[in-house]
Order: sequence, then structure tokens, then C-alpha cells
Amino acid sequence: MSPLESLAHFPPGSRVRVEALCDCPKVRGRLCAMGITPGTVVEITAGCGGPVCLRARGACMSIGHGLAEKVMGRLAQPAEEPVSRVA
Repeated sequence: MSPLESLAHFPPGSRVRVEALCDCPKVRGRLCAMGITPGTVVEITAGCGGPVCLRARGACMSIGHGLAEKVMGRLAQPAEEPVSRVA
């Protein structure tokens, strides 16, 4: 099993299963409102030290590097939940 890392550390093209969020209720609430919850598989579409662009639950979004640091996950296995594509 791969180690936990923050979303900010995964390269573009990675499919990541969210495992944990930070303990701050305000930050957790914001992430949950965006659909980034433990168990969700997200696809990193861009990010190189700045904002992290990702696709989660059929929506494309960007989150700041600091917020991405507070979301911990690991690489998703190919047979896991597919990421929805929006045409």
C-alpha cells in the first residue's frame, strides 16, 4: 500500500483516493462542500507548486496549494471507483 501524501505532492494525471482531511472544522467544511471527502477518488489535472487543479465527482476545480496540503491521500488502484468525466 502506498504511503499517505498531500494532494499537493501528486503529479498531474494521478488518481488519488482521499483518506483524511485536516482537523480544522472550517477547512473540513469547505472541502466537504466541494465534494472532497474521505473515500472520494480525485484526478489531479494540473499543479506544480501553485494551485492544484483536480476533477472530483464530475466537477473540475482548483484549490490553493495550502488547502491541498491539508488533504491526505494515496494513489488509487485501477479497479477503484472511476472518476466522472465532464464533456
